[in-house]
Amino acid sequence: MKKRSTARRFAKALISIAREEGAVQKFRDELTLTNAVFAKTPELYKVLLNPVYTAQEKNNLLNKLSSSLSLAKYTERFLAMLVETRNIGLLPEITSCYQRLEDELSGRIRVTVEAPHEIAGPVLEEIKKKISEETGKEAILEARLNTTLIGGMVLRIDNTLLDGSLKKQLELLREKIAEGAA
Repeated sequence: MKKRSTARRFAKALISIAREEGAVQKFRDELTLTNAVFAKTPELYKVLLNPVYTAQEKNNLLNKLSSSLSLAKYTERFLAMLVETRNIGLLPEITSCYQRLEDELSGRIRVTVEAPHEIAGPVLEEIKKKISEETGKEAILEARLNTTLIGGMVLRIDNTLLDGSLKKQLELLREKIAEGAA
């Protein structure tokens, strides 16, 4: 929980700077790219968090990384601050929080649609349209295959779960029958 709130504070600070600079999307893209590099090479975290390496060695590594990724000066400074405060391990959470904050600013909402089979394009478009109408925000859908479902769909909208799966309906029916038998 503490990690999440710390990550959110860092993301808020960065998005504040990004708004001033008019580069909210650019910063998100750079954070996402940097996060992907760190995910593919976890050794970077180990080096940047290891007290055996001097601050100068860590800065040199960050400078090389920043120049190879063509990062903006603010993004580079932000990463240096994360290393200096030993919070570079929070980069995935910070990236996620930043994306949510950017979505809020842009009037978007991210929705995960789970189904036991591939969902056809027109069905996804209809779901997207309905969610956009209900929330007043642009819905960005991510379709996932969930083979544990028997039928129906499960929608995740932020912290809200809408479970219209056949599995859930059968569980509810089982509970009702058990209540009636008792």
